[in-house]
Amino acid sequence: MIIRKDFKKDASIYVFSPEITKDHEDYNVAGLDILYAAEEKHFWFIARKQRIINVFKKYVQKHETVLEIGAGTGNVSRALQQAGYDVSVGEMHLNGLRYAQSYGIKNCYQFDLFEPPFSEHFDVIGMFDVLEHLQEDVLAMQCVQSMLKPNGRVVLTVPAHQWLWNRDDAIASHKRRYTLKQLKIIMEKAGFEVVHGRYFFVPILPLLLLRRILNADNKIPVTKKERHQEININSLINRILQKISLLENKFASWIPNLAGGSIILVARKL
Repeated sequence: MIIRKDFKKDASIYVFSPEITKDHEDYNVAGLDILYAAEEKHFWFIARKQRIINVFKKYVQKHETVLEIGAGTGNVSRALQQAGYDVSVGEMHLNGLRYAQSYGIKNCYQFDLFEPPFSEHFDVIGMFDVLEHLQEDVLAMQCVQSMLKPNGRVVLTVPAHQWLWNRDDAIASHKRRYTLKQLKIIMEKAGFEVVHGRYFFVPILPLLLLRRILNADNKIPVTKKERHQEININSLINRILQKISLLENKFASWIPNLAGGSIILVARKL
């Protein structure tokens, strides 16, 4: 149920935290326009979206209620909705929710995760590359836990391995990258039991390591120009990497679970 009544409506969006600024330290609003331009063509977004849907098909029933937190433009939620899931979206920036509405997603909520407006309301919560933006990750997952029904689940993805940290992490306002072991500890501290956890983007690890070397973080404050730079990739390379990543998704259970560019995890509320 909704436990906060201090909301207003903005074009049918429920607004709980209007004080959030566009240059929020966890995520700058400029990133959403960049995502919107890239999500339907860049291999990374396409392969990650398929991996998420594959996991949902295994762990989430179609009749269950789903909330995606930190939904960005709602691109993943649209894919889940097209796959038959009942999805609502939560995002702190209004322009992301307007993108989500343009995708046909009806239930849109603007709020601060650390001031959750729901209590034991959803069967499943998705957080896809969100947790790494938050300084207090255990507290964040405790807030997520409070919004889940008993035995509810969370499905999340995060970037893997601090040794892959690069300038793009800084530009994206990441606070850290994770190992699977570290992520499991955080989930357990927040009151969850991990039921599935795997690394993915394994075949492109050499390229990610090369990016770490060629695009090292110089620790200089991120500039406005960097915040607004587009996500570009050579079209031929993009097609090749997309084929490789989608093939990885198909044979995921056969791949050693030792390292990867990202982690996908499913955990159940205790």
